[in-house]
Amino acid sequence: MLIKRNIYVTTLAIATTTVGFQAQAQDNEITPLSDWNYEDIYEAGGIRADKLMDAEVFGDNEEEIGSVENVLLTQDNNIAAIIAQVGGLWDIGDTHVLVPWENIELHEDGVKLPVTEDNVDEYGLFASDEYITEQSLSQTQQVDDDLDTGSDIWKLTDVLDDYASVGEGVGYGYIDNILFSRNGEIQGVVVDTDSRGPYAFPFYGYGHGWAPSYATYSMQYDEDEIGEMQPFDYERYESLIE
Repeated sequence: MLIKRNIYVTTLAIATTTVGFQAQAQDNEITPLSDWNYEDIYEAGGIRADKLMDAEVFGDNEEEIGSVENVLLTQDNNIAAIIAQVGGLWDIGDTHVLVPWENIELHEDGVKLPVTEDNVDEYGLFASDEYITEQSLSQTQQVDDDLDTGSDIWKLTDVLDDYASVGEGVGYGYIDNILFSRNGEIQGVVVDTDSRGPYAFPFYGYGHGWAPSYATYSMQYDEDEIGEMQPFDYERYESLIE
């Protein structure tokens, strides 16, 4: 279960370059669904958001030390860092850590962090002004799920389970999942339409009229454009976290 805390995060100074699946979004262009191919995603495989959220966290000695609580992303839709609760087996008790994505290794049962009982303070939420500064707290914006983020980042729970609409705000389903490449860039967003099954679409966030505080996600397509799509087959998508 996701344990919610009042966590304050400001600008993440992580330089990322968007390539591949999300390149079209950075140019504020919309990819026609006729050019959208599940086969590319099936072939690449990657990381499912539902597997990453609440995934087990392992330390250097392969011992389980906690669980993932949230994922932070940049405006260009790349994973910047994760927030995890760790320390259940340590004398310090449970504590939150913020670990940059480049310091994380994927584990078949979750993620592996370079966090130990001795160095946990180095990964504290306020351990480095590269991520959070006390002076910047006044610049944060309040969003849902008890997490305050700066204007340059958003969190995975800002979009998961949100309603999805097409055309002029017509309800279509809800955001059931997000797919990431092994490098942490968004491959697509999966929308569950209940009776018709899940469908994967390109993700359009910042620059396309979306903000983390919105409760509805606009898919940028009309109803007639999505009528011929086939359901997304999770069985054909190799998840790097089981």
